[in-house]
Amino acid sequence: MKPWMRKTGVIASWLIGLTGLGAGIALGLQPRGSISVRSVKVRIHQPADQVLLVTRDMHPILAEAGAPWKGQNLKEINIPLLEEKLKSHPQVKNAEVFSSWDGTVYSVVKQKVAKARISNGIQSAYCDASGNLFPISKHDNPRLPLVTGTYTRARRLEAMRLLDRAAQHSAFRGGWYALDFAPETGFTAFPEWHPHRIVWGDASAFADKAHRAKSIYAYALQNKFLDQLDRLDVRFENQVVFTRTSTPSQP
Repeated sequence: MKPWMRKTGVIASWLIGLTGLGAGIALGLQPRGSISVRSVKVRIHQPADQVLLVTRDMHPILAEAGAPWKGQNLKEINIPLLEEKLKSHPQVKNAEVFSSWDGTVYSVVKQKVAKARISNGIQSAYCDASGNLFPISKHDNPRLPLVTGTYTRARRLEAMRLLDRAAQHSAFRGGWYALDFAPETGFTAFPEWHPHRIVWGDASAFADKAHRAKSIYAYALQNKFLDQLDRLDVRFENQVVFTRTSTPSQP
């Protein structure tokens, strides 16, 4: 290649690059209101094992706000109002709406996370870690602990904390698959690892009660009646009352 041709190619490359950079800067400096909407996208943040929301659940809310806004200026979209409407969906914890330089409107939704399924024998709902209820999803059926009985929000919060601690304690491999509450006996837990129940009483003294339950498991294993263990009662300080079936439970 001749020297003058090489120089011409270099200059042309620089000119193209500078032109593209200038166009990008100019577009980026455009006022938000002067950019037209080109597309609308919804992103949902959710646990992989809890798909309680799908994109089409957001479509009626977006449509009510005027979506897809094709060709409209971004300034015509009431972003704060749209965010509030998205947050009003019963399975949405939080929502953020923003636009990009290319005219794309993003709705980023954070889904509520269910920690248990609450049932009163007639209706069921999900419960989050704060004890708040929200509707059952039609899209997914995640495996969750079942919580039954009579509950106020404060009592539900106690139940969620008990389930969380049980899931982390070495005495209860796999946590508790169910938890019931009755005013007469307090909480009754149903461990995942073995078919028996634990009359727990109130939500206090978890570590002590779990330690006593674990001691009984060790005692029953040593004396070869673990498979017959049917019921523990850890409500009373410094003791455990237990009963066992007459025949070993089947695996």
